[in-house]
Amino acid sequence: MFVRLDALPRLAERLDNQDVRRRVEEMLGDDVVTVEVDAADILVRQGGEAGLLAVLTEMGRRTDDPDVDYIANRLYEMDAGGELPVLTMAAAIDSEKMTSNARIGLENLRQLRGLQ
Repeated sequence: MFVRLDALPRLAERLDNQDVRRRVEEMLGDDVVTVEVDAADILVRQGGEAGLLAVLTEMGRRTDDPDVDYIANRLYEMDAGGELPVLTMAAAIDSEKMTSNARIGLENLRQLRGLQ
């Protein structure tokens, strides 16, 4: 666990590399919640539209998984705290790029923010 957690900041510096991005996206499904949340944080902050889409998709795919609540709460904190306009960023994504799971993830995040 600590190796993966320690590696995330270094991976974030190389997120433009497709293999690195894929590895960070895989970490969204890690057995350790802290790794999942930190991977989501990195993807949303530094991964651009594709990173946000990956996180929303994972949130939608795992709707019934309580571990995803931690990811949703991190995104909520970013948005509600004014740190990063996650919902505004998501609204700017072309609807054709939004998978059904990404839409579910976004809807769940909006509900968490009290916007539905």
